[in-house]
Parts: sequence; structure tokens; C-alpha cells
Amino acid sequence: MPKNSATLSLPELGVGIIYSSEIEPLLAQYPSLFDVVEVEPQTTWLENRNGSAPYRIRHDVLEHIAQLPGRKLVHSIGTPVGGTRRPDPAQLALLRRTLERFDAPWFSDHLSFNATPEFNTGFFLPPCQTAKGVETAVQSIRDLQMALPLPIVIETGVNYLKPRRDEMPDGFFVAAVAETANCGILLDLHNIFANSLNGRQTMEEFLAQIPLERVWEMHIAGGFEMDGFWLDAHSGAIPDFLLTFARQVIPHLPNLKAIIFEIFSAYVPIVGLELVKTQVEKLHELWQRRGAQPNGLILNPSRYQIPKRTERVESPSVWERTLGALAIGHSFTGPLANQLAQDPGVAIINRLVNEFRAAMIVSTLRLASRLLMLTLGTDKFRALLEEFWSKTPPQQFASSEAEKFVTYLKQLDLPLPQLAEILDFEQAVLATLIDEQPRVVSFTTDPLPMIRALAEGRLPEIQGQIGHFEIEVTPDGPMSATGLDLESVRQAFPFH
Repeated sequence: MPKNSATLSLPELGVGIIYSSEIEPLLAQYPSLFDVVEVEPQTTWLENRNGSAPYRIRHDVLEHIAQLPGRKLVHSIGTPVGGTRRPDPAQLALLRRTLERFDAPWFSDHLSFNATPEFNTGFFLPPCQTAKGVETAVQSIRDLQMALPLPIVIETGVNYLKPRRDEMPDGFFVAAVAETANCGILLDLHNIFANSLNGRQTMEEFLAQIPLERVWEMHIAGGFEMDGFWLDAHSGAIPDFLLTFARQVIPHLPNLKAIIFEIFSAYVPIVGLELVKTQVEKLHELWQRRGAQPNGLILNPSRYQIPKRTERVESPSVWERTLGALAIGHSFTGPLANQLAQDPGVAIINRLVNEFRAAMIVSTLRLASRLLMLTLGTDKFRALLEEFWSKTPPQQFASSEAEKFVTYLKQLDLPLPQLAEILDFEQAVLATLIDEQPRVVSFTTDPLPMIRALAEGRLPEIQGQIGHFEIEVTPDGPMSATGLDLESVRQAFPFH
């Protein structure tokens, strides 16, 4: 592909948002506000435990999203290009089908890694920013270019680690990867904002080092401060400073095709749909800055040079295994491990990994988690989670994380009434959601009062007639991977 030839045919899409079911009321009420809906496809997949393919697309979900307003973009969270682990062929097959159904003009993923050859990290981690790291990333990008029929775009990542003397500066690394692989750049403006606040490069220096003509897409979001770090939290309103900076940056991006607002689904009910609408409206104002005369932002690449390395350069595989192990709270030995253990960024990464894992378990095993917290207390429940994390690496899908935790709990044989039955019930719900096969779960007391109490956040009273009761879990029942519509349990799940 000639340099940047793909930009000649890419459409100008406009302004959009990352898809989640929580923002659908806005899509329905204000369809003209959303030129683009960007989909993270792995969030719509199910693990296929009984079959040759490890993942399965829910076609009803795919068709539903396809009918939503706006063009569709596909932003993968499962085939990052920053590590030595090559893209999963099973995921690539589903990605091809998704891209075709959505008629997406390009495909994006992260210039990061979230797995080593041995384990998942549960979090996007910064790649090894060396010449060997460039070669590693380019190899993965070329895998995607061969497997997927669209131009590839790589996202600039967040990095909570201190700058190292054995690595290329962030901007030069991104530039080297994009130029060598001949791909586009997804400029995540909030990521480089966070990196700047956390002591890496200034945003001006980063932008001066990357080929701005390769920026096809921009992400922008909000965050917050925690333990002295600014987090790329996707938590709400875009900081005013960042909006002002974006107005100055956009005229420098001649091939910008889309601007996307990012917000995690969990924050939408907290901040409200009106705030989300306001942020998207502000992005429309930014979109109008394309082609304007650059003003107020001077980007001079000649001011910045790659510093000479003064420390030993580790291989990408050693970097990944070491940082990955420390990120999930496991021990690792060696000079690099000793260095990284002194970096406060590793501690914040470990905390974020654990928070994500806790959220997956609590949202997926909602009833069992509430029973444990109500009977043991939140501190002891947290201690259980931490012990589990120390023994088991993160899983990519929430259902697998939940299954691993259920296995761990059952081995403990905790003296908690009804815990085993609640775990069996939630396991059945997850399994039926995945394979669409009905299941029957047995209880020794009437299960409905117990399920209703836990759903309402109350400790159930262990009373009532002892006997044999059953709930039939069916594919068309009111269930999901994140819980149940308990008001409809009596009608949808016949029990006796």
C-alpha cells in the first residue's frame, strides 16, 4: 500500500460515541446527533464452551446494533498489537464477519498488550518501546492487515509508568510503528493528556513526534485523579483544558475522519444522559475546526530528539512477562522486575486490574456476591477476592472470571447457608446464556424469597418449608450476564 493511500478513499464520518446499551435512549431520541456509533465487538460476544469455536456472535445483538443510527466503526479490545502474542485466528474470523455486517471503513485496536503467552493481564499495558518493540508491533499489525480487508488504525495508549532511559519516547515509538507498518493512528487525546499529567511527555511534544497526517480518528473522554495519578477512566465530562487543546490540535490533522466520545457504561447512570448529550454536542463544535487555520499551537519536530539509551534494553517478551506478572500481583525476579517494583505506576496498574476483576465478579455473580458481603462483611469479601486474585490470573471474559471464582469458593466450603445453591443457580444462568440450553436447579427451600431479598440488597431469612424445589432456567427467561429481572422471575422461571 503506498504511503497514506488509504486516506484518499476513507469517508469523513463525523462525531460519535462508543456503544453501550445505556446510551441507546439518546440514540433513539437524538439520532441526528450521532454520525457514528463505535462498537467494541468482544463486548457483544459469548464464550462458546461446547464447540470448536471459542467465541460466538449473538446475531440478534449484531443486527440490533446495525440498525442503530449512524455509520458503524469497529474498535477491537481483543487483538491489541503491542505485544508478542499474535492475534487470535478465532477472533479474526468473527471480526471479519462484524466488519462486513457493519460496512465499517476501517478497523482499530490498541498499541498495547493485554496478555502474555502464559496468561491474560486483564488490562491494557504499555508495550516495550524499543526497536525490537517496534518490530513486534509491526508484525502484529501486518497479521491484521493480512487477515482483515480494511485499513488498520492503532490507538495511542495510556502509560502510568515513569519514563525509562532504555525506551523510545512515546511519540517517536508511535511514529516508528505507524510509518513502518503503513497504518493509521487513532489519537486518544485523553490518553496523552493523562500521560502528560502523570509525568511522561507533554502533549505538544508527543504530537510533534507523530505523523499527524496519519491521524484518522480521535478519541476524547473524561477522567479523575486517584493516588496521585490522573486516570483514563472514561468517567464523564471532558476537562475544559482538554477541550481547548483539542480545538487547537484539530486544524493540524488534515485527514481526521471521526471524533468519538468515550464513557464506560457503568458511569452513564451516574452522570446522566443529559451530560453525555452535552459532551457529544461539544464534539460537533470541535468537528467544525477541521480545515481551520492552525492557531496557538506550535509543533516543531526538530526540537525533539531520541535520547541515547543508558540502560540495558530488555526484549519485548521479558518486558511483557515481567510487567504482566507485576500488574496482576504475582511475583517476578530479575533486574527489570526490581526496577519496575520501585515504580509507583505498577501499584496503580495493579489496583486498576483488581478493580476491573472485582467489577466483573460482582456484576456477573450478583446474588452470590451480595450474600457474601451481607454475611461476611465487605472487608472479608474483599479478602476472598484478593486471595483468589493471587492464585488465578485474569480472564478475558466476565463469564470465565466468574466461573473461576465459583470454583475457588466451592473449594473453600464456606459455612454459609444457601451459598452453594445460589452459586449453582447463577452458574446455570451463565451457562444457559452461553449455550441456550435449559437447565434445572434444585433448592432445599423456597428460592424466590431468597433471590428477591438478595436482589434488593437484604440478607434473606432462612425460613420456610424444607423440601425439594426447582427452578428451570430457560434461554428466553429474563436473564443476562449481569443479573436477572427479579420482578419477572416468578412468571419466567417455573418452580415447584
